[in-house]
Amino acid sequence: MLKLILLIVILYYVYKALGGSFSLPKKEPKESADDGNELVECSKCGVYITKKEAKIKFGKYYCDECV
Repeated sequence: MLKLILLIVILYYVYKALGGSFSLPKKEPKESADDGNELVECSKCGVYITKKEAKIKFGKYYCDECV
């Protein structure tokens, strides 16, 4: 039993000597919240529209008239 306590004490001091804290990396917040006002170009006719108004088809943006 004494050996176990001694081992725990030694491990504690080694832990403190190596920096003493192991923590998980913190997630960084997104730089800017996307509110949908960013302009995108219609893949067919080239008109610029907001992301809110754009229709997405096969990963490309289209205006209402080109869908």
